[in-house]
Amino acid sequence: MRQWGQISLKGRSTDNRYGRRAGVLTVVSLLAKVVGALYRIPLTNIIGAAGVGLYQLIFSIYALSLAFTSAFSATLISKRVASCLAVGDDAGAKGYFVTATAESLLSSLLVGAVLFLFGGKIAEAQGAASGGVGYRVIAPAVVLVALLSALKGWFNGNMDLMPTSLSIMIEQGVKLSVGILLASLFRSRGVAVACAAALGGVTLSELAATLTVAVLYLIKREKGGFMKVPFRRVLKEGLPLRLNGLILPVSVFVDGLIIVRLLGRFGLTRGEAVAQYGIYSGAINSIVNFPVVLVISLAIAVIPLISAGKAKGEIGTIKGKASLTIKLALVISLPSALALILLAPHVVALLYPVFNVQEKAIASRLLAVGAGSVIFLSLTQIYSSLLQAIDRADVAAESLAIAMLVRVGLTIVLVPVMGILGIAVSTLLSYALATLLSLLKWLQYTGRSENALKTLATVTASGGIMVLAILAPVFLVGSPLWSLLLSAVIGSVVYVIAVLKLKVFTLGELRCMPLSSITTKIGR
Repeated sequence: MRQWGQISLKGRSTDNRYGRRAGVLTVVSLLAKVVGALYRIPLTNIIGAAGVGLYQLIFSIYALSLAFTSAFSATLISKRVASCLAVGDDAGAKGYFVTATAESLLSSLLVGAVLFLFGGKIAEAQGAASGGVGYRVIAPAVVLVALLSALKGWFNGNMDLMPTSLSIMIEQGVKLSVGILLASLFRSRGVAVACAAALGGVTLSELAATLTVAVLYLIKREKGGFMKVPFRRVLKEGLPLRLNGLILPVSVFVDGLIIVRLLGRFGLTRGEAVAQYGIYSGAINSIVNFPVVLVISLAIAVIPLISAGKAKGEIGTIKGKASLTIKLALVISLPSALALILLAPHVVALLYPVFNVQEKAIASRLLAVGAGSVIFLSLTQIYSSLLQAIDRADVAAESLAIAMLVRVGLTIVLVPVMGILGIAVSTLLSYALATLLSLLKWLQYTGRSENALKTLATVTASGGIMVLAILAPVFLVGSPLWSLLLSAVIGSVVYVIAVLKLKVFTLGELRCMPLSSITTKIGR
């Protein structure tokens, strides 16, 4: 794997290797999101909008459970391991890994037991009593993900992103194949059982990924002792990260409690409300989150680099890596948002043929509004990760918490007036606020970036050029499939060339990325 402990942020070869591994992680995340979309489409067609609504209600609690037990552990372990190894403290790195893993496993066992034993009561509280079996099926995954997250944090902290990439591929592949197979086999038993079967695919996917990464750890680990790290220290340092990771899942959980009731005040029946919530939370969010997953992979990659730079007092490294990561986030999110706004009806028609005319119209409007959230959610994720890496996770959590409280308030006001579209509008505005608050905090700690406005201007100009290039296939091609394919090919080529020609990235930055021999020639 490495000679663990021999981490340097100064050599160009090290930057290039890690940059390319981060590129691999980004590509894998893209492929995983494609697989995830492929999973959602047949799942929606098998269990219908109502089934997806039930699936999302259960999954929101599952995500909340992961946020409390393990979502923070990969970040905490990776940044502490990287910090220790940057100064040659191998024993400290191993000690922190052991203690943090034990803490995560203990909390996951407790939460998993609660889901298994009281899932029926939780489902009743959500207004979907038939979901109890789904909670029992997915409860073991909480423990599996806790161990998997800790292992990924260890590898990431050692600047080895390949196990994380491999685990993502396994998770999505098993979930797609096994989950869809099980849902199809149990469809005749009713929506609730088919939904639980699909959730069983999630549990099996986490089992497969955990076993694989655990084997890699056993093969690659180095022998030697470790320094004992107090349990209290891990709890204290992990608390801000845990709170930061809980905020979004709590927000989704609150959605599950109030949206159906708020839609009732808009005039919908319970069945109509659950179906529309399923369209938003399942179908549309899976599309909106597609490009955001790529940005999250950048956040995963940058945390150990920034943490190691902080441990060695290299402010130039911190600002340089942060600047590049923010650029990449903008380059990914802005064109994605513009394309989704323009192509919303085509995307919905192609991906969800099972929807009726009314459902397609609702989904198209939701996607057009929700597309703007891609930019702000991406930047929020990046700035939160940067703040976490410099040990200001408390500040990141505070900014996100304020924004999510505003989101809940806006949702309560807007949904009874605008219907399901109100949640998309409130989400867009709250993520814009979260981005602004996080940006201001980051600038407070690191100072103003002289090239920020130039980066924003050149990326926006590149996006505008892309939009002009795809107007013809968007409005002149009748087939949704061909319109999307032509727009994707033409838009991608034009956008990449525009980004390189407008010099969004310096030549030094391009050399740290995959395909650098090609991009540097175009960007000269």
